[in-house]
Amino acid sequence: MLTHDGDLSQGTGQDSLGDTPAFRLGPAPCDLGPPSGQCWGGEGWPLPWRLGQCWAGAVWVSAVTPSDTSPSSFSGSLNVASLREEQLHLSLLVSSGWRTINFHVVPVVRRKLGVPALEGAQQMPGFPEGSLRRILGQGVDLVPASTQLWRTSTNYLLTRLLGELGSLQGHRLDSLSILDRVNHESWRDGGRTDGLTFGHLKTVLLWASVLFPAPEDWAELQGAVYRLLVVLLCCLATRKLPHFLHPQRNLLQGSGLDLGAIYKRVEGFASQPEAALRIHATHLGRSPPPRIGSGLRALLQLPASDPTYWATAYFDVLLDKFQVLNIQDKDRISAMQSIFQKTRTLGSEES
Repeated sequence: MLTHDGDLSQGTGQDSLGDTPAFRLGPAPCDLGPPSGQCWGGEGWPLPWRLGQCWAGAVWVSAVTPSDTSPSSFSGSLNVASLREEQLHLSLLVSSGWRTINFHVVPVVRRKLGVPALEGAQQMPGFPEGSLRRILGQGVDLVPASTQLWRTSTNYLLTRLLGELGSLQGHRLDSLSILDRVNHESWRDGGRTDGLTFGHLKTVLLWASVLFPAPEDWAELQGAVYRLLVVLLCCLATRKLPHFLHPQRNLLQGSGLDLGAIYKRVEGFASQPEAALRIHATHLGRSPPPRIGSGLRALLQLPASDPTYWATAYFDVLLDKFQVLNIQDKDRISAMQSIFQKTRTLGSEES
């Protein structure tokens, strides 16, 4: 099986998701067989470096050979000049007219094996009952970690989890789509500056779905967007976005991003989203007052010093700060008020 991990952009040569490569996200590398000098290792498992070579010719032929049913299906050019033996993927640069697409084609082996992080999350709230077990039962993808070793790819698993969220009532995926657009057009200046990737945002949605498992959290679009925003702001303030299946891995660490500048842009949007969401000059007018007061950033720092704050009650406090809590569950309101009193006590002690 081959998959492309690439860029559907106009010749940027960068990963459109901007995510950490799949072969760096999984658990420790696994050896599926000793080197044999052929495409296949011991026990019938392929070696990554040989599998890539074996498939390179097939990819080239299939890309440039016209289809019998549609002789004009390919009218551009294809360049594999950057292909090197030591690479763990095939880089294909496809040009057609003014548009250039850079594909990173990655060899994939699907295998029935357990993923401890996912198995431990099978009772995680916020997902349809039995969905994680079904996903795990379909096997996992192994992608190259080196020329000899394979790693578990979490990209496929995370995509399937997003699909499960899309089967639920509410605006989970709608809120992700809105923030993805705002991120590209406003926070990243139309893609001209570095910033958050879609991979970061989808991880935020997965965590938000666990922290806010009730259907009423996602019933209104504005409230759904703010549930992602409070999680994102907390991650930026603490400079830590845990990988959903491997929480010990920080997706913001080593990213090279100016997290302070990104935080200011996200906080500005959360305070006055109307400015970023206007789509026509006739919508211009006096902006409403900010929805938050001072002290938000100090409140967002709490999970860095005390991980127990990474819980629904704490994030409900943040939603209340933005005046978008809108829940009726008395137990949850009581838990939120208890956390709020605790934060006030901490603030008075520090002052």
